[in-house]
Amino acid sequence: MRVELKKYGQILTSRPAGREAALAMKATVKPADDETIELDFDGVLSVGPSWLDEVLASLRAEYGTDRVVCLPTRNPSVIESLRVVDAP
Repeated sequence: MRVELKKYGQILTSRPAGREAALAMKATVKPADDETIELDFDGVLSVGPSWLDEVLASLRAEYGTDRVVCLPTRNPSVIESLRVVDAP
């Protein structure tokens, strides 16, 4: 199941906004038991690490780490935020 993040805005920043987006996603995203949730950043200009952390943590807690993936992107903002959020 693909989730187009542009419907939450072109500039995705702040932890409270990420929390609100995650709650909205969980209310509308109803994947099958084995279906992967794909986060699509196409059309998003900028993503802050706090926003992304809130969304990923919430969705992964609900559906499992293996089922929530970020689709490949060339957006430098997304790439850098993912490095911060998913750093080992």
